Amino acid sequence: MIKKVALVLFLALVMGFTSITMLATNFDECRIEIDLRDEAGNPIKGAIVTIWMWYPEEPSVVLAQAETDENGIIEVTTNWRNLLGKWLERLQDGKNEKVGLIVDIYAPQQNIVETKTILIPITRRNPGRIRRVITITKANKPKLRIAAVQNRDHQIRIEQYTPIVEEVYEHRGRTNLVYVKTDAGTKAVMAYGLAAGDATMARLVIGYDYSDYTTVSDVIYSLTHSEDKSVDTPVDSSSEGWVSMILTTRFEIIGYYWQDEDGNLVLMYREFRLWAYDFDIDSLAAIKGEDPVWGTYGQRVLKEGTGKGFDPTDYVFCIQRFDFYVNNRRIVEAPISAIVYLALSSILPEFDFSADLLPTIKIVIDHSEWVESSFTCFVWGAEGYEITAYGRYVSVHGTYFMAIDLASAPPSSEADRGFPQQIYNFLHTLNV
Repeated sequence: MIKKVALVLFLALVMGFTSITMLATNFDECRIEIDLRDEAGNPIKGAIVTIWMWYPEEPSVVLAQAETDENGIIEVTTNWRNLLGKWLERLQDGKNEKVGLIVDIYAPQQNIVETKTILIPITRRNPGRIRRVITITKANKPKLRIAAVQNRDHQIRIEQYTPIVEEVYEHRGRTNLVYVKTDAGTKAVMAYGLAAGDATMARLVIGYDYSDYTTVSDVIYSLTHSEDKSVDTPVDSSSEGWVSMILTTRFEIIGYYWQDEDGNLVLMYREFRLWAYDFDIDSLAAIKGEDPVWGTYGQRVLKEGTGKGFDPTDYVFCIQRFDFYVNNRRIVEAPISAIVYLALSSILPEFDFSADLLPTIKIVIDHSEWVESSFTCFVWGAEGYEITAYGRYVSVHGTYFMAIDLASAPPSSEADRGFPQQIYNFLHTLNV
């Protein structure tokens, strides 16, 4: 009798342990669903979707690869804790981060390539399900290297489509976030503040070997500020002011290959990715960081006014962070450092990227989660002088650097303005 009772208890314990194990296993499963649509909202079927996860100081890895069904949908299942991996270690250090799954899309029938991200929280709590509707446009048409893949009678199958990480580079250093330059007739005082509870985010910047410019994709990294941190600094006449922070700049090159009938891998196209992460909020300082490389940009007028002198209350105008946002997109740019630029200038040609791509590569910072965080720059000018604040505008991205060039022009009298016109009128009467 005792043996039977012991046997029953043993079986109950085994069954209970098995049930708990199965429950824990199922509880840790997370389903990722992507719904792919065109610009008209129609499902895109037969598209090959590659989902990547990335980790600090490691190459990105393919989490899953699938082909969209008749409804334009893919569903994949992953283990939540395994997915987060090294990021959980940083959670123990008190960092409140989110990272973006990188979603590469190749639609053979439309001959379209697109790269998006899905932001996920770094937390032990499994969300269970992640769903994202992605709309792709016809703007990104790759110039594929193989005629066969553009032949409707010979479309690429998913088993033939092979992405390979070909280059990974990271550099951690002090990056310049803000720059103010004055001339002889202007002065400024700027302040940059990060509020606890707000988040600073970085966007993914992508390029392709068939293009000569980069584009700005979605958010790939987010850090919630654990405490307040602010800096301010005066900028005297004919001087410069900086705000910088230590962060990591990372870029990758991915080759996408087609496997032909003989099993040979043939290059279709390459993708370039760059982003910033691991912001050190405590390192925020009003000092110059590593030498910046601004690349291509133009200048646009941010604000204009007339100088009133240099008494504290007589400032001409104040520039705030909102003045840098275009079409209410709360994103700004930061220049890559000369160290990163030199690395790119030697690596990109090896993989046949256009030389015109390099000057368009910037770090893109997203302020969408800024509520109390701020930037202000008060500007003073010589009395009577015309004061202009120019912003450095990156037309290829439709965004500004947080960079201000101040210029002053002496007042001009009506006689001065009219004199050249008088000469023109006189010469005109002489038919000159």
